[in-house]
Amino acid sequence: MEGTGAWDLAGTIDWPHVLMFVSVLSMTIGNVAALTQTNMKRLLAYSSIAHAGYIMMGVVALSENGARGMMVYLLAYVFMNLGAFLVVTLVHNQDGTFDLRDYPGLSRRAPLLTVAMAIFLLSLMGIPPLVGFMGKLYVFAAIIEKGPQYYWYAVVGAVNAAIAAFYYARILKTMIIDSGNEEKPAFRLPLADSAWILLLILGNVVPLFLWSHVEGWTRASLSLYAGR
Repeated sequence: MEGTGAWDLAGTIDWPHVLMFVSVLSMTIGNVAALTQTNMKRLLAYSSIAHAGYIMMGVVALSENGARGMMVYLLAYVFMNLGAFLVVTLVHNQDGTFDLRDYPGLSRRAPLLTVAMAIFLLSLMGIPPLVGFMGKLYVFAAIIEKGPQYYWYAVVGAVNAAIAAFYYARILKTMIIDSGNEEKPAFRLPLADSAWILLLILGNVVPLFLWSHVEGWTRASLSLYAGR
């Protein structure tokens, strides 16, 4: 009689609930940690942990719509998160700081970066009509269609999205409304950096106008994965 190996126990584990627990933990820890940060690099890093939790909602759904939601969210995440990190990096290159407390007056000194950061942060919040909204819409819809026993999970995700919206809005308020740094010179962005910023802005807006193609890409990708 053969002994029971460690992998033989894998089939006895309730993986959807394990992944749900990891997803909730990722969302909550990431967002609560980001709330307390003034270092922009760390804030966005903790925010990334939270977004990993949202993406896992598509895995937990264990459905075709869940897989599509995960793909859409990952597509959105590339453009909105890379954009936000690029702005933070460019500000650091100019001012030598990652501290949010050094961001007041940025709208006067760097209008393009401020508009770009507003678009990236609003997309990270999931505000329509930006691509981040579609990512959240798909994963939340995939969870809700699983039935009432999953509604609490969707509510936890919504509460975490509201927490994230608070600290993203705090960044926008600091950049646009708060006064300060009047003595600092205006930003002079190299052409290449401006081009990257504009490209990432388009990545957060243009997919909405080509959504039938995005839908076709997700369906084709799932068919290829399934071997159909």
